[in-house]
Amino acid sequence: MTTEDGPGMVREKMFVEYPADTRLSQSSTTPGGRNGLLRDEDNHLAGHSVLYPADDDLLTRAEADALADARVRLTQAEAEAMLKLAMAGAAAAGIVVTAAAVKAAPYVRKGFANLKSKLNRGEPEIADEASGTIIEIKVPERTTRSEQPPRALPSS
Repeated sequence: MTTEDGPGMVREKMFVEYPADTRLSQSSTTPGGRNGLLRDEDNHLAGHSVLYPADDDLLTRAEADALADARVRLTQAEAEAMLKLAMAGAAAAGIVVTAAAVKAAPYVRKGFANLKSKLNRGEPEIADEASGTIIEIKVPERTTRSEQPPRALPSS
């Protein structure tokens, strides 16, 4: 049941459903009109109302309950879809983190090995605070491969 109200405007009788602790927003363009946005006590946006087409006969209580049940089922289906999406996202994030850890492991291992070797090297001189003298610590000389004598190849 629609009527035209001016050029490009349609008026239709609807049932509106929204939570009891909210109210419909005032229309900013039509004096006395309301829109589907819901506001709370502090006039903050709280959501959207649900509109149902209205016939000339009012809905019976059973029809209203059936509409509410359909809405709840839709909400549960959406919640299940969101849960599946979140689980897939968490699995993908886990795969990415694992791959990054595997790629970074050799670099981290090398970094710790370098740190360990730096810590194991002795300082050439350490000041003895008690006597005020400098104690010299001898560190064995290290040779590089170019300084070592060539190895003999095993004969077969």
